[in-house]
Amino acid sequence: MFERPPKMARSAKPFLFAIFAIFTTSFVTLAVYDPQLVKFHVVNRFHDLTSSAPKPNRVDNGVVDALLRDSQIEPPENDTVVPFSPHDARNFIMTEKQCEASFPGLYVEIERAVEDRRSKPVTLEELEEVDSATYGYFRGMIYNQQLYVMKMFDPNFSRGFATLMAMHRAIVTSPEPLPNIEFTFNTADYIERPAATWTYARRSNETLNWLMPDFGYWSWPEPKVGSYDEIRIKALLAEEAIPWEKKIQKIVWRGATLKLPVRLALLNQTMGATWADVKALDWKDAESKQHDLLSMSDHCHYRFVAHTEGHSYSGRLKYLQQCRSVVIAHKLEWIQHYHSLLISEGPNQNYVECKRDFSDLQDVIKDLRWNEEKAKRIADNSVKLFRDRYLTPAAETCYWRKFIKGWKSVSFEPKLLDENGNLRGVPIESFILERRTEWEPY
Repeated sequence: MFERPPKMARSAKPFLFAIFAIFTTSFVTLAVYDPQLVKFHVVNRFHDLTSSAPKPNRVDNGVVDALLRDSQIEPPENDTVVPFSPHDARNFIMTEKQCEASFPGLYVEIERAVEDRRSKPVTLEELEEVDSATYGYFRGMIYNQQLYVMKMFDPNFSRGFATLMAMHRAIVTSPEPLPNIEFTFNTADYIERPAATWTYARRSNETLNWLMPDFGYWSWPEPKVGSYDEIRIKALLAEEAIPWEKKIQKIVWRGATLKLPVRLALLNQTMGATWADVKALDWKDAESKQHDLLSMSDHCHYRFVAHTEGHSYSGRLKYLQQCRSVVIAHKLEWIQHYHSLLISEGPNQNYVECKRDFSDLQDVIKDLRWNEEKAKRIADNSVKLFRDRYLTPAAETCYWRKFIKGWKSVSFEPKLLDENGNLRGVPIESFILERRTEWEPY
């Protein structure tokens, strides 16, 4: 009934296939290698789609709260309190009751700060007044168990990122919901004007500052100190290799003097002393680093380790306390979050305090070398209290949660969205990869 079309000549088929192959290959090649073509076919196409999409209704914070409420985690049923064990050093899922039972003396600084603000709560206006153009400034928010970063100015190497990651770990591992808060913190050694902000250290008269754990509890990569867990492992290995009986009976110190009086005083008091191995480091001099640099675990080879403050506090103290050695420090002016646990005399003594000019250091060393039982007891007390308990990752995590709840108890309820219905911050998952709060899509 119907006539078939004439068959294509055999010689024409290869020709048409070749034309088709050339055309296809050329198009694919352009699509892959021509940026303008890729931009036209991908970016512009999505632009057209989004521009024609209906505009979403503005969502306020009340609606967001209702949407998120069903995703709130519930407190655990099992809140059994058991004695703390060194095996719990990395137990990140303790409840608040378990944290308080495990680390009862850890929260003195939080309690002080809360009591100080009980009659005058922190306001949004007060946060706005915190100088946002200072070295190491960060502003953030915790909302529905999610950490957001809103602003950052001059991040001060890796410090702020380390602090954010430690906070993030405390949030996502919490078996109990944490409150919504808004805050600022600063990662500089000190801030010029005390404020209702979070810092690593304060002087006794700077009562406005809230003390958070410093960045080193996560990691301090620039001088190759390493992660906190790495330091703890290496300290244990050093102790295994060189037990107390074999430790060098000298006091050790390494560091840049920075022309600081307390560090220069230590060098002056130990110059030429047979009982000391104290040297200044020049980080810009290759020979100095090659011959004089000691790792943190190398310090554990000595019976006595010296601690000095820096421009303000010095983060090395927690590292020295990983060693079964006697920590000898001058009278400290700067307070860190756990310093209420330092005991300088009595049966529970866990460090030795000297004068700020170290003028009594020789007598201190002489006494400790003569009274070996006393020295060993101080070193053992330090390990038991700090390395095995209060300076563990578990303790830091518990402190962060108590800290967040304490801040909330004297602070305001933040808003997740701005007046235009946009998120007021960048979720930590994206921020930690981009290390910025604003960028163009690409």
